[in-house]
Amino acid sequence: MTDTTPNTPRSASGKAPHYVSQEPWDPYVADKLTAEQERYYMAGQWKLMWWRFRRHRPAVVSGVFLLLMYLSTLISEFIAPYDLHTRHSRYIFAAPQQVHLFHEGKFLGPFVYGLKTDRDPMTLQRIYTPDPTKPQPLRFFCLGEKYEFWGMIEGSFHFVCPPEGGTFFWLGTDRLGRDMFSRIVYAARISLTIGIIGIALSFALALVLGGLAGYYGGWVDSVVQRITEIIKSFPHLPLWLALSAALPVTWSPLLVYFGITIILALLDWPGLGRD
Repeated sequence: MTDTTPNTPRSASGKAPHYVSQEPWDPYVADKLTAEQERYYMAGQWKLMWWRFRRHRPAVVSGVFLLLMYLSTLISEFIAPYDLHTRHSRYIFAAPQQVHLFHEGKFLGPFVYGLKTDRDPMTLQRIYTPDPTKPQPLRFFCLGEKYEFWGMIEGSFHFVCPPEGGTFFWLGTDRLGRDMFSRIVYAARISLTIGIIGIALSFALALVLGGLAGYYGGWVDSVVQRITEIIKSFPHLPLWLALSAALPVTWSPLLVYFGITIILALLDWPGLGRD
């Protein structure tokens, strides 16, 4: 018997299409989820964030690079070929030495050319030019200048060392003849860790003071809120500069480091504490 319902769509032959499922009828089929859907809806917040992070390629590349940078700060003494205070009086403002692999068509491995020193007759300025006749192979995983690992353990093992009787200034030298690459590696330890330590101290202060203000309320909350308003009313950049300049000159670099982190923590906690 043909269905004559006016709203039923019909094919070109005039017959209504008819679909029959071979599966047994299940009244709750619309409520069932696939395995992928169930995995997604049952995932926690951290897992959802991780999945989204992995799909963002620039974020993954940046995260890996940042992780490598922070790992390098743990072994700065091992990575740097020179100590940050080592001076080379013969090589002041020396140009960077390029790392080569081939010399006259032959593979020699990583090496640098020695530097020839000349002086400009007009300006008396030193001029450093590479000597292509003297390839100097670099040494890897070698014994070099002595250092104190994190100021506690004495060692002399380096990832890369200058050639025997030669120099290796990958990024050149400064006005005192100190290797720029080594100084950057050491400076990265301070630049990268000072922010983390400062944020950790700020978070701790904000958690304690903000928690006390929210828990007790009343005059405690009023005092904490007024303190945060006073600190936030000061311009941060001039205050940072003034407090940093006020640190005693006689302090060691380690004390100055901790002093700056405490200054950053004291100035950054009000925003977190109020939130």
